[in-house]
Amino acid sequence: MLSPHEAQSYEQQSIRRTLCAGCTKELSDDETHVCEECAAMAIAYRDPNGFMTEEEDG
Repeated sequence: MLSPHEAQSYEQQSIRRTLCAGCTKELSDDETHVCEECAAMAIAYRDPNGFMTEEEDG
């Protein structure tokens, strides 16, 4: 069993090593749930205009 000091240290380290929900990469300080790359992919897949192709009128 962990001592109170060890438990607190473990908790602080776990919080600092937050992992991306998409790819499990360690997040940087300005990222919360997903890394920048996974966030960009999520936006691209949800954006109906993200992959538009040119269509000829006629």
